[in-house]
Amino acid sequence: MQIRIIKLEVSYQDFQLRVENLQFWPKQVSVIIGPNGAGKSTLLRSLAGLIRLSPGSVFIDGRDLSTVKGSERAALVSYVPQEQTAALNFRVFDFILMGRSGYLSIFSAPSRTDYQKTEEVIAYLGLEALASRKCHELSSGERRIVLIARALTQDSSLILLDEPTTFLDLKHEMEIINLLKKLATDRGKTIITSLHSLDLVPRVADFLVMIKNGRVLAAGQTESVFRSDLLASLFDYPVRVVEAEGQQLLLR
Repeated sequence: MQIRIIKLEVSYQDFQLRVENLQFWPKQVSVIIGPNGAGKSTLLRSLAGLIRLSPGSVFIDGRDLSTVKGSERAALVSYVPQEQTAALNFRVFDFILMGRSGYLSIFSAPSRTDYQKTEEVIAYLGLEALASRKCHELSSGERRIVLIARALTQDSSLILLDEPTTFLDLKHEMEIINLLKKLATDRGKTIITSLHSLDLVPRVADFLVMIKNGRVLAAGQTESVFRSDLLASLFDYPVRVVEAEGQQLLLR
C-alpha cells in the first residue's frame, strides 16, 4: 500500500504542519522523528483521517483519503495511540475485538467472523494467556502489544503508531520493534511510526522522516538520512553517528 502526501496543511492556533511532498511504501517500516512539538503526532493523525483533510492532500493507493469514510477507512488504515486509559477496564479479548467495530453497523453485534479474526490475532501474537485478564492488570509493554493486536483485527494494510516504545524497558522495546518488522515483512503491512528513542531507529526503520517546526527537514532511506549533521540540525544538539559491526550507532 502506497501513501502519498501532496501539500498537506494542518493549522492550530500557534502551530502549522506543512508537508509538500512525501511518500511511504508498502512492506516497510517508516519512522518519523523530531523534537517534541515538531508535528509527528499531527502527521500520524492526519494519515489516520482523524484530522479534517483538504481534498487531494493524502492518497492511499491512489484514493483520496478525505473522501473515504466508515468501514472503507477502517479497511485501509488503523491507528495505535500511545495509551488508552479509558479502555483499561475491558477484558483483553473484548478490547482486541473492538478493532472490528469499524465494520459494524449501529446496534449490530460482532459476527462469528469478527470473533474468529480476534482469535487469530491473539494466537498470532501469543496473547492467549492474557485474553481473559483486564487491560489494567497488564504491564505497559503488554498493553502496547494489546493495542497493536486491536489494530491487527481491523485488518487494514496501513498501521500508524504514535511512539509505541515510549517508557518501556529494553525487553519490551525490542518486542515492539521486532513485531513491527515482522508485520511489514511477514504480513506485508505498511508501518508508519513515530519514535522517541533514536537508538532504535537504525534497528527498525527502512525509511526515515525528520520533522522540525512542522516541516520535513529530511526524508529517505535510513542509512542515507540517519547522519550526524542532519540529527544535529534536527535537535539543535551535537550528536555523532558511527558504524560498529555493520550497524549505525548514535553517540551523544
